[in-house]
Amino acid sequence: MSPCRIDTSGTCSTGVLLQHAAQQYVLYSGLQTLFACWCQGCHAPLTMPVKIVGCGSCGVDYLASVATYPKPDQKLRTDALVVQGGGNCANALTAAARLGLSPTLVTKIGGDGLGDGILRELQRDGIDTSLVLRAAGHPSPFTYIIVDRDGGTRTCIHTPGAPMVRDEMSPTLISQALAGASLVYFDGRLSEAALLLARAARAAGIAVLVEGERLRPGLQDLLKEADYVVTSAHFPQEWTGEQCIGDAMLQVAMRLPRARMVITTLGTKGSVCLLRQEQQAASAERCLQEIIEELSNQTTDSSSRSSD
Repeated sequence: MSPCRIDTSGTCSTGVLLQHAAQQYVLYSGLQTLFACWCQGCHAPLTMPVKIVGCGSCGVDYLASVATYPKPDQKLRTDALVVQGGGNCANALTAAARLGLSPTLVTKIGGDGLGDGILRELQRDGIDTSLVLRAAGHPSPFTYIIVDRDGGTRTCIHTPGAPMVRDEMSPTLISQALAGASLVYFDGRLSEAALLLARAARAAGIAVLVEGERLRPGLQDLLKEADYVVTSAHFPQEWTGEQCIGDAMLQVAMRLPRARMVITTLGTKGSVCLLRQEQQAASAERCLQEIIEELSNQTTDSSSRSSD
């Protein structure tokens, strides 16, 4: 059986059952529907608080909109300037808090006024920032983003903060972070310190979710600890070297035997999810890429009917 071809043993209400390399997966599309069924808090309050922990990036974004990208030595006026919180981890926890979860953030920012503002914004959304480290004499991370309206481009100029080193992820901090936690999320940054927290979470039986946005130092070690993996559209192919997304997603799942679920986002086309299943009998062989394209077309057709 070639890497791109898998056995199928029927369908379920949300996806297609796949068989490949002595492993079995369920392939899902339309994850908004899937997670709406799984997640309390989206439509009704949670019956009890659910603590999740996030470890990773946190900062401020300055979005300057201009008519066209400036030439060297040119002075331009912005059409608009928006200042807002940034960083994948902080953004994810903000969304989780607004869905009714109880997030705790583990990160490091500067001991400056910008950092004070970051904490106030997070706290207003109900995020526990008691485990955020402050680096005296260092700036908080921020990104200046030039949005070119005519060219449709977005140029990011990032100023990093002080790194979070392994020794700062102390046993006390780890214990406080994991107490009562249901899941720990990592965005791939602060990888040396994050790895200690991920391994402690696994040892405690707490679910680990790791984001693969792009290749970063230390990310592969973090991914090996993951129960759940969520990637950008291009990450599977960049990491594995496979040409098509079907081959690439299977290779990611095979490289990460601990991962129960591998999700790849596809922009406006939605998302695809491989869910590892217990072994069952398979009946036919099909190309995974073809199945992904079929599900994508079904999602597109469904969206078109809904808009009519």
